[in-house]
Amino acid sequence: MSFGLTIAVAICAILCAAFLTYDLVRGNRRRGTVGLVLLAVFLIALRLTTGFPVPSSGRIAFGGAISVGWAVLAMFVGVVLGMVAQYVWSTPASFIWLDFLKPIVVSPMVLLPLIGSLSNGPLEPLQMLSLALLAFQNGYFWQQVLKDAKPKQA
Repeated sequence: MSFGLTIAVAICAILCAAFLTYDLVRGNRRRGTVGLVLLAVFLIALRLTTGFPVPSSGRIAFGGAISVGWAVLAMFVGVVLGMVAQYVWSTPASFIWLDFLKPIVVSPMVLLPLIGSLSNGPLEPLQMLSLALLAFQNGYFWQQVLKDAKPKQA
């Protein structure tokens, strides 16, 4: 990662952490906690794939090969985590297991378009991270992804 890009990502992460901490202090504990956990997961994934903020010596950030099976597993985990995050973010104070598990039942349907975008060959770590983050986004917005899905007319 170039020095300028590293500084930009670090500044954005610090600002995001500051806003989420402000949410915690203001009393919005659910949003602040979920946001800080997701920010930490993102920074850890960035560290593992690129060596952020300083690449370790002798380590090549790109060039590793990850099989398609691991990518599908990472995307499935991303979709489920996105659905869980959407439930935690938007649900009232009472927790209902059925409402929590409903979106996970449709997770394979949300995941199918992403699986279709995979190539047969191995993936770079950054490609896998990007696909996992896209899967998280699809999981978070699962209702919008499936809103226009209608059965085919015969």
